[in-house]
Amino acid sequence: MRCWVGTFGALVTILVAVSAAGAPAAGLMDLVQDRYAVMLDVVKKTPDKDEMRAGLRKIMDSFVDFEELGRRTLTGQWERLTPKQRQAFIAEFKQMIQRTYIRKFDGDRTFTIEYRSEPEVDDQGVAIVESVVRSGRSEAHVDYAFHKKGRTWMAYDVVIDEISMIRNYRKQFNDIIGKEGFDGLMQRLIKRNREQANR
Repeated sequence: MRCWVGTFGALVTILVAVSAAGAPAAGLMDLVQDRYAVMLDVVKKTPDKDEMRAGLRKIMDSFVDFEELGRRTLTGQWERLTPKQRQAFIAEFKQMIQRTYIRKFDGDRTFTIEYRSEPEVDDQGVAIVESVVRSGRSEAHVDYAFHKKGRTWMAYDVVIDEISMIRNYRKQFNDIIGKEGFDGLMQRLIKRNREQANR
């Protein structure tokens, strides 16, 4: 088991070639811990909030596969979208995800992250990094789903206490699309991002 101590909000951002099922996910645990350490360093050393958030967004871009996250979130709808629509959706969805989780960083709260056993790759090429996050008396099981994009491990889902981010957003977005169409979903995302841009 491995343990880190740091900022509570980081749990949601450490958070994105297929190997044989059951094979070790070489280098993945080191990647997760390295990305976490870099993010924590940015939070500690960057007093300007806008600069700090820009730094965190850049780090997220290095290990979160927003395109895969968006594609899986819109399963059943993705194939019907044009390349332009997909690109527009990914841009707005990415902005929403980054804003939502980056703003949770709070230097005043401490927590511990206990990483479970070393991740293994399943027959779909997916590796799960399992962890338990503790802050005070609270505890949450947080799992991160990774796949290989080229030679790099990229995260595409976070599961907190068995609730998948992808499944959660998929239900919300499908409900909106069912009532208002894809254009209605985009209008909502754009409006929300503009309203929350400076908060």
